[in-house]
Amino acid sequence: MVDNWCTIESDPGVFTELIRNIGVKKVVVEEVYTLEDEDLLENLKPIYGLIFLFKWKKDPEKRECLEYYDEDLFFANQVIQNACATQAILSVLLNCPQIDVGSELENFRNFTKQFDSKTRGQVLTNSETIRQVHNSFARPEPFDIIQEKKPSKGGDAFHFIGYVPFKGKLYELDGLQPGPILLGDIGNEDWLELAKKEINARTAK
Repeated sequence: MVDNWCTIESDPGVFTELIRNIGVKKVVVEEVYTLEDEDLLENLKPIYGLIFLFKWKKDPEKRECLEYYDEDLFFANQVIQNACATQAILSVLLNCPQIDVGSELENFRNFTKQFDSKTRGQVLTNSETIRQVHNSFARPEPFDIIQEKKPSKGGDAFHFIGYVPFKGKLYELDGLQPGPILLGDIGNEDWLELAKKEINARTAK
């Protein structure tokens, strides 16, 4: 069953409708092309997390991941390629206790709390409800991460990851990594400033 996940379009309207159909309340996904527009960011607040889309490389940069981390932090490994966008979005939602994620995701979060990250990923991709909602937004063209030696003709391979503040720290959540990546303590700083530094460093590469 885990193989029956379709690719979906990278579109904020699609993402917003997807999470609403899963049961998330009062959350909207907005597309942001730059983090330098302070007025725009202020108008969008509260901002619970960021989803970053970037060009995927077969041999990605090795990152320092946490082997042990706060048990309340939700992190799941990505075990199927086409669930990439949905998994990145859920990684943000499930780490924001102030969000009403609905009964489906709340039950999933509680059920998998004691699982390791790989088992969480398996449970997520085997969720019939989440899979059906995800597939209802299927698009014919491949836009998610692919497991080929070369991208298919006419396009590159892309990947989604999440940035989320959690208990005073900023984390990068990438299901293809073995664990969450701690980016630093937020302290009195706006977490978006710390995220901006990291994203700018990555895009510069």
